Amino acid sequence: MGKINASHSNYCYDSMLKRSDDKYLRSCSATAEETIDEVERNHSNVSHTRDGETGRKSEWYKDSQNEDDEDDNSEDDERVEHQHQNYRQDGGDGVERIDEHRLVYRAEGNANIVLSLSDNKHVLRMRKSTIATREGKVETNVDLRRFVKYSLVISHQFSPCYVPTPKLAHLNTYNLQAFNDQLRRFRPATRLGKEIRELDGILYPDVAFLPKWLSSAPDRDFNQECKISTTNITPTHFQTYCVEIKPKQGWFSYEFCDNIPIPELANGDLRKCRYCLHQYLKLQKKSIAKISKYCPLDLYSGKPIRVLHAVKGLIGAPQNNFKILKNGKVVYDDKCEKLVFNRILKEMFPRDGRTKEERKTIFMNLIKEILLKDFSTNDEDSDRKLLTIRKDRKKKDKNQLHERACNAVSQPFLTESCALRQILDVQLLVKSSIDHLGASKFGKLSLLSTTTSSASPSSKDPYGYIDEMYEKYLDYKEDTAYGRRSSSSSSSNDSDSDANTWSTSQSAGEQSKLFCTEYLSEKEQYQLGATALDCSIMITFRRLVGDPAEEDSLSETARNHIVTIEGMKFMVNVTITDLDPKSHKHYTKYVEQLASSVVAYRDFMSKLRR
Repeated sequence: MGKINASHSNYCYDSMLKRSDDKYLRSCSATAEETIDEVERNHSNVSHTRDGETGRKSEWYKDSQNEDDEDDNSEDDERVEHQHQNYRQDGGDGVERIDEHRLVYRAEGNANIVLSLSDNKHVLRMRKSTIATREGKVETNVDLRRFVKYSLVISHQFSPCYVPTPKLAHLNTYNLQAFNDQLRRFRPATRLGKEIRELDGILYPDVAFLPKWLSSAPDRDFNQECKISTTNITPTHFQTYCVEIKPKQGWFSYEFCDNIPIPELANGDLRKCRYCLHQYLKLQKKSIAKISKYCPLDLYSGKPIRVLHAVKGLIGAPQNNFKILKNGKVVYDDKCEKLVFNRILKEMFPRDGRTKEERKTIFMNLIKEILLKDFSTNDEDSDRKLLTIRKDRKKKDKNQLHERACNAVSQPFLTESCALRQILDVQLLVKSSIDHLGASKFGKLSLLSTTTSSASPSSKDPYGYIDEMYEKYLDYKEDTAYGRRSSSSSSSNDSDSDANTWSTSQSAGEQSKLFCTEYLSEKEQYQLGATALDCSIMITFRRLVGDPAEEDSLSETARNHIVTIEGMKFMVNVTITDLDPKSHKHYTKYVEQLASSVVAYRDFMSKLRR
């Protein structure tokens, strides 16, 4: 068992981690296009590895003290190097072999642990199982190839620029239990009921940094910098920030109450969205200290002033929905005091003379502009005008927060190509599928029954529906490919041309809608929509220093990723992550949680009015 190095905040790795690894880096740097081409070449075998495009659980560092094992010596290093030299490259089966010594603990959710690799450009996500199953059968034997297949399907719902490409990976370790024991030193106490019991995982690009094609500056070796610098200060123009936002559901749940059995929603005067209702259930369970002022309907409205209010609400109560990273390290989340946020803003916008409120206004406007940006156009020379919102008056606003009604989204304010609009469109598949199916057809929850017994889902196979969904996706790809061939070879035949040119004449959004409506059942559409309800938006940006040579070196596409605000230019990127497939039991949990949230809200309000 090698050392688990947790000094990720400065990227200081021990000598074992710094050994040359050209083979590994070459295999990791394959482009998304090459990966997908390989998938299509092997589409006839549904069990073959297929790499798609998706996001994963929040890829954040956990700030920990470096705890190197001082007993390791150079002789041990040479032994490990020799025994692992064949596991740092593609194994020939499309699976990346990852040496345990290259891994650093980052973070985890309920189902996965995220580990970063020492190349600072990739993360490995590993599934967890309950410790009670350690000596027996694994709690949930998830076929990760299904997850990769699903990622190809769900990524089709978004523009390619928003979704990263995953790759199957295998953890190479001598002793898995020893590896888990090392990890426990860096993990939150509340998460120790589960651990890694399977060696297979999924490898992703590290979206805490800008992709190489958007960076004109030379790659920084943070590892060397932290060893030679006594001040550990990085010039402002090299700082890379990443903001994670979990936007949550952007539409009202009560709108389909006639079709699902939630009597708690029958009262039509309940004008709270799902997220705002759930706040009161969390407060009742004491998992949060206060109600957040954030409302997803403000964010999805597309109206600039409402988007600002949403960002302000997230900053004020981050919970698990808002985080800021600096050079790959979490610097602000729900565990931080507000003064930490103000210090970060000083580093982002170092001009003298600005107050903390002015810096906060600039930051919120920057996030707003990125969220609403159309990345197919170039507006780098358009210096956006700052919008301001009034400072909260706590005493007056205290009860208004609880009485406040969430305002419905006016979708036309969101451009079709912006990330928020695309997420909302996928989320609405849940609403439309419930409207058509009704509660009775969800009754048994044995979703997506197939024609073959091998792919038929059951209570023991909560992700079995992915196999049929993926087959339908392959059929769709073949049909669209045939349409392109027919239209190009039969252009003289008007009827044939009209029938086959939809794949090229329609927008990406229209094509994804056609795939859902023409190829997927309502239950399958529900599963896709459920994924979007819980996704994350990763906003990565770096200040451009105004050097003409730096900007001249950028490609035309990269220039579309420049945002100018208050005379400052930023290179920005948006990634949609956390696009995991949901179990076929999601609907039951969704309904139960929603009903409990309504009860918690009404209990809170009855006590407030006494």
